[in-house]
Amino acid sequence: MSAQTRALARTQITAHSDASAIGWSILLACAHARMRYDDLHQAAFTDRWPGLETVRTHRTGAAERTPRFDPHAELARQWAKAVTAANYTTRRSTTTPSPARRAAEDTVADLLARMNSQPARWTGKTGSQDRLVLLGLAARTLAAAAETVQLAERDWATAAGLTRDVVNDRVKVLLRQGWITRAQRAAGPWAAIWRIATPGGGERRSGAVFSPALEKGLHAELARARADIWHARSLGVLGLRVWQLLARGPMSVGELAARAGVCAATVRSKLRALQAVGLCNSAGRAYQGRSRLARAADLAGVTGAHADRVRLYRLQSAVFVWWFTTRYQPTRSDALAEWGTFPSPAEAEQVHPVDIALAYGATCTGPPVQATTWGAAMAAQDRLRESDPASWWELVAAARAELPSPEMLLAPHQWSATAA
Repeated sequence: MSAQTRALARTQITAHSDASAIGWSILLACAHARMRYDDLHQAAFTDRWPGLETVRTHRTGAAERTPRFDPHAELARQWAKAVTAANYTTRRSTTTPSPARRAAEDTVADLLARMNSQPARWTGKTGSQDRLVLLGLAARTLAAAAETVQLAERDWATAAGLTRDVVNDRVKVLLRQGWITRAQRAAGPWAAIWRIATPGGGERRSGAVFSPALEKGLHAELARARADIWHARSLGVLGLRVWQLLARGPMSVGELAARAGVCAATVRSKLRALQAVGLCNSAGRAYQGRSRLARAADLAGVTGAHADRVRLYRLQSAVFVWWFTTRYQPTRSDALAEWGTFPSPAEAEQVHPVDIALAYGATCTGPPVQATTWGAAMAAQDRLRESDPASWWELVAAARAELPSPEMLLAPHQWSATAA
């Protein structure tokens, strides 16, 4: 944000101030600065920026202000208006990117250029997964405007349209081959810190220039990879790869097999699956667009699969934070006051297996799920999430923030950069 906007945020609202105009100016500037709703929510209710007083209270007299009935709904309403207004404003920015932002952009542009110069590296199932893992890290690097980012495997997986197990497996390969480096290991509930590796310590660059079109293409490819349809067993990441190749124009089976790095039988299988859900025709023409992908997911019976994975990973993260909070802060935690103590084995035995199966997203067919403390905690967190969806994740984040820092949980030799 500009210095003027920061000054507005610190402005104390008086009887003679136009609180609505000040608040709107701040929200619009934050929208132009690409801040998120979570950032504004923290600013309004945790940091309590004076300039956002109009979100928390409204004028009831010449010099009186009264708390709003639902200030969170008011912030959501005003933020939606600000984002819409910013989206339709074609003003030219008078600010220049910060040095950190420029460094992140250069790093991402160099990574994408190196990836595009080695198309054979990203063939086959694991090659396609490696490409998505790198694109996910590149997107987070741009979002953070920093060359090192804290990124959990579950967040990484949902950003790239993969599973946590796949990300865990592929980062080891990318680390070994020098595509990425790990600046700090994960510690308790704190994610590891990663960075995109640059050849020669960053002295040798590809000369690629970052552009808005490059960033748009990066986010578009990740968005397509997160589509529900690729959760279908008959498609997966190889179905996505064949579909992407067909989008360039009709190709023969042999050409598709050569470019995708798989056998002809696999290509034929993926083509049949794509035709069955309406994403290509018998002539090899691919159909694009979000509506097409949504209809295909509906035909395949996987609508909402990505959202289910996000929900599952959030529950797992919440359970891990709950367990750590019970261990490190058993007497002074708002989260434990809401959740209670972490389930014991005896308490887990009292939880119905169907509840545990539902928390894990299972279909509840077949033999009952074994009752474990983690399964019981997942079921409990799912009930809390449903009862208070507006603030549940905020409580998880607050509980994590109160836990010991990574530096206190890691051994001293794990603080420095390491590649494995």
